[in-house]
Amino acid sequence: MKQVDNQQEVIMNKCLGLPLVALLASCAHQQPEPTVSMPVRQVSAVGLSPQPLGFYTQRLAEQLFQTPAGQQPQLRHKIAISSFVPVRQLSLVNAGTEQTDLANQLAESLLTEAVQRGYEVVDIRLRAAVLLQQDHEQAFSRLLHELQQQQQARVLLSGTFIPQEDGWIVNARLIDIQSQQVLAAATDYVPDNVLWSAEKMLKRGNFLYRSDRIGERP
Repeated sequence: MKQVDNQQEVIMNKCLGLPLVALLASCAHQQPEPTVSMPVRQVSAVGLSPQPLGFYTQRLAEQLFQTPAGQQPQLRHKIAISSFVPVRQLSLVNAGTEQTDLANQLAESLLTEAVQRGYEVVDIRLRAAVLLQQDHEQAFSRLLHELQQQQQARVLLSGTFIPQEDGWIVNARLIDIQSQQVLAAATDYVPDNVLWSAEKMLKRGNFLYRSDRIGERP
């Protein structure tokens, strides 16, 4: 009688073990839950540049300042430099961060190029007085009433840019403020990857992938 009970117990354990084995097997073959990844923009790596933005502003400066400083009468006067603007809107009021950064960095880099080539440059953002804050000093402003009232510049360096599929066409010019005469002009193509941070770029094969928290740029 005891042997019969032992046989029944073995059969019951086997019967109970079968569903458990089946359950474990089904779990092992289940597909992992889908994950949501950050959107990426894929562009061909062909034609994109490993050079920084300064490489392209230097090329613009070479076109603008072909005449050495002091040899062109109008350029003996002081030069003011302003932010570049998109050619359609001629304003950065509703521009995105990428366009605003491009506009301001073009101006900053060309200011450096002009000074290093011997031209007199004034910064129109200089405050009438340096503002002393608790942890820093502030010498620049964009508020008109805080700026120097007398600006001595006679020539303006500025320009426009036009977005392309993978970059920008940048047009720079030197303008006589009084006569509005264009004294010099330059045009170059700037790949937009010069503004990408390293953590947003990933190269796979012949393509660059740019991650963007707001999806693909139109």
